Amino acid sequence: WYQRRVRGSEGGKPEGTKHQQMVRRLEWELEQRKGMKKKLESWEKKRSVLQEEIVKLDEYLSSLPPQLEELLTSTNPVQEFLGLKLVHRQAQSEMAAWLPPELYNIYSQVVGYSEYQKSGVTVTISGDLERAKTKDTSSDTDEPVEIEGKHSKRRSTASDPGKKKVFKTHPLTVEVVVPCDDGVHAKVLFTYLVRLRVVTAGISLMITTSSPWREKFSVGTDYMSSKELLCDLWEGDYGDECPNPDMPGLLNKYGLPSKSKIPTSLGRPFRWAQRLAGISSFGQPLDVALSMETVPRFLSAIKKRCLARLSLKYQLRNLSAGKLVKEGAIAQPTVLTELSLWKETDLDGVPGAMGRHVSERDSLYEVVVKRSKSTCKAYVALPLRYPEAPPFTTLHLSSPDLANVRAMEEELNVHVGELVREGGNYLLTKVIARLCMVMDVYLEGTGAEPQIKFFLEKLRGPGNILPFVYDGERQLFQHR
Repeated sequence: WYQRRVRGSEGGKPEGTKHQQMVRRLEWELEQRKGMKKKLESWEKKRSVLQEEIVKLDEYLSSLPPQLEELLTSTNPVQEFLGLKLVHRQAQSEMAAWLPPELYNIYSQVVGYSEYQKSGVTVTISGDLERAKTKDTSSDTDEPVEIEGKHSKRRSTASDPGKKKVFKTHPLTVEVVVPCDDGVHAKVLFTYLVRLRVVTAGISLMITTSSPWREKFSVGTDYMSSKELLCDLWEGDYGDECPNPDMPGLLNKYGLPSKSKIPTSLGRPFRWAQRLAGISSFGQPLDVALSMETVPRFLSAIKKRCLARLSLKYQLRNLSAGKLVKEGAIAQPTVLTELSLWKETDLDGVPGAMGRHVSERDSLYEVVVKRSKSTCKAYVALPLRYPEAPPFTTLHLSSPDLANVRAMEEELNVHVGELVREGGNYLLTKVIARLCMVMDVYLEGTGAEPQIKFFLEKLRGPGNILPFVYDGERQLFQHR
């Protein structure tokens, strides 16, 4: 200030008295403040203009989502016609962000495979999204659990509350609908157990009204077989045991019996379900590549199992009525031996020799075939993996000719692959049809019934084995 306003150009001395200098300084400060005030007013005007513009932009942006939603809603008919389902995809994408990593692996890999292969498989996320958002379902915080001691007067809370805590599920689930042939759809539901960190799977079948299976079954028929549909989908995988080794510790922690299992209402923890989720071993990061390579095998196995189980249900329904379905016909001449009895049995009613070849999981049936007064009793064991694993059949004849009885069993068990090549879904009916045929040969060859079939050579070998192999081209029976 002194340099600009007070000091003169000569000698560098201030001009005027100190009072005059003070007055000039104050006048200068007043001018500076007036200038600053004008700048402040101009800046405040600019700020108010900018604020008004920002408010207008905010209002415009806030009005866009309802308008876009209304626009998408109005295009629903077009989306349905074109098969786009944009609104559904948007909702599913929002829900997918809240899936646990295991279920997200299943969702993303199956969706990607379906879109790439155009297989028609649909994947849907369902459940309580708000609960998944507001609650940390992945936390494993401990909660006190009261356990009734031997001399305690407190009511036990370790049973139901303990089960709820150990078998706690995530609010969201993944549903995979696999289209099979002939209007059959398999709906597989995947659930994630938070504390056990395993994925469970359950299945149900849906059959369209136009499906030919509707005509084969009566109204209200349970399309599920007596054995669970997913058991032994991959050999040896029954879903009975929890794959997480920490489960015994959790059961003990919450006072549950050590042999407690996951409730069947939640599905079963199959090993293939863990692979589909990317779980190679617990405590290790999820393996996305494992999930990716499991998807095609899983979808193929589901399709085959559902159609095979439906055809089995159809065959059992007819066999119990003494009928052989036409789909299970084999190349054979006129057969006079007929099915007389078909009923389900158990291991207690089966002779010891049969029990050595079957397991407790197999379905066992007692069969009686008859021609005139001659009858033959047989036992048929159906494994869970039927028709990949063929039926096992034993014969029980009151005859000393054990060599021919064993040869007949060989035709039904050892050479069953010939029937599989003709189509495996109706393998059971084909086995019964062959049983009737070889029984015809046995009765005619031993003289119990008049011979109406042509044998190329009647007996062969030291056991005098009959010719049980039918040659359709030459219409005769021959030995192997």
